[in-house]
Amino acid sequence: MLDKGRISSIQLLLLLIITDASTAFLYGPAAAIQLAGRDSWLSVSVFSSIFGLAVALVCIGLARRFPQQTFTEYLPQILGSIPGKILAAIYTAVFIHYTAVIINEGSTFIHVALLRETPVVVLEVIGALAAIYVVYLGIEVIARQNEIVWPVWTFSLLIILILVAKEINPDNLRPFLENGIMPVIKGGAVTSPFRGEIFLLLMLFPYLNQKQEALKTAGYYVLAQAVLPGIITATIIGVFGDTVPTYMIFPTYSLARYISVAQFLERIQILMVVMWMAGVIIKAAVFYHSAAIAAASTLGLKNYQITLLPIAVVSVTISRVFYGTQLQLTNFLYKVWPYYGGAVQLLIPAIILLIAIMLKKGGETHHD
Repeated sequence: MLDKGRISSIQLLLLLIITDASTAFLYGPAAAIQLAGRDSWLSVSVFSSIFGLAVALVCIGLARRFPQQTFTEYLPQILGSIPGKILAAIYTAVFIHYTAVIINEGSTFIHVALLRETPVVVLEVIGALAAIYVVYLGIEVIARQNEIVWPVWTFSLLIILILVAKEINPDNLRPFLENGIMPVIKGGAVTSPFRGEIFLLLMLFPYLNQKQEALKTAGYYVLAQAVLPGIITATIIGVFGDTVPTYMIFPTYSLARYISVAQFLERIQILMVVMWMAGVIIKAAVFYHSAAIAAASTLGLKNYQITLLPIAVVSVTISRVFYGTQLQLTNFLYKVWPYYGGAVQLLIPAIILLIAIMLKKGGETHHD
């Protein structure tokens, strides 16, 4: 392996949760509420989680056949040298593109919420450089950094939910399924790719020091991400109703701005900005690491660190060219990502797993 680091099942779980939540909690609720209204909490909790579970089962089934290799390393063994290398190159591009989108999401949020006078490109460069530093040190350091960020991130979110609880109007959540199940399914389709980011297991599985715990870890992840987004979305609707949030760029951030318990808590949204900034950097680092490992293995390099700067340049360029405005980003997330995510997270890995089984490539293992 190009990175000799190891992570525990707990570290993997925390990485997966913050990788999903750091951007899903910002962009997911508004998209779901637009389509499913007051029932959108079902979209983000139930239907998205079903998709996430399917992705997890496929990716773990595939990774267990090649426990010491990443997805891009064993693709040529399944498909043959040339087709395997081509698909590995495509997934390298996918991870780089994901990194670009994440950097854009985080920078756009910070720009809108806190630093309106700072050009987004400056924030993107700073975010990319912060991610480079962590990725250079390896997956083990990323996991350890997340052990510091995750408790603060969770505690901050909990404070916001507790302080805003008294403002919740249960009537905003009724009647239940007023427009039937189809709007809920549509809302789930838009938010499912956030949950499908567990496809990172294709690249992280070799670094897990307790590989037999992977399925259990994925189960805990799906359960946590079924509960937390549902609570947050229900809280947003309970406070603002199901109409106002559709006009909000970041409904979860609006919850923090809504709080006014005492003078020292009136600017609690700054806490949320700092919290989300740390979470997004961790998320960017995880995808950045996967992109670097994929690029190095596809190109036959012995050192993944030499790919970091080129990937950073490409990521920021993609972000500026394709998602230079908030409208371009939201159009991608709402209209393109459900199909794109479904293909790269579930459909293609499922086909590769089926081919591996039919050709008897690799082998199931339950050992470390």
